[in-house]
Amino acid sequence: MHEQQLSIHSSRNRILGKQVLVQSGDTILLRLTPIEASSLSFALVAVRDGVSPEREIYMSPIASDAAFDGAVHHAGMNITIGVMVWELDWVALGMLATALAKAVDA
Repeated sequence: MHEQQLSIHSSRNRILGKQVLVQSGDTILLRLTPIEASSLSFALVAVRDGVSPEREIYMSPIASDAAFDGAVHHAGMNITIGVMVWELDWVALGMLATALAKAVDA
């Protein structure tokens, strides 16, 4: 499991416009469009709250080389981006979903 936390930031690309960046330290892992970030946030909340029976969430963002792959387990979700893996409990997963949603509105 990767030790460094995931962080979420807003950015602006001169061609693609607003983007939501998923980072680990100074490394940008994913560049999401606002629609992708919003969709991912909703999916994470739906899984966390038991509204969705999905056991995996996969997204290959249009502006990123890497993909988001989240595998649901009884205590939360293992998130893989590239070769890095984070194990998030339900609280941390909710915090990630909230950060994505706030970055869309920022």
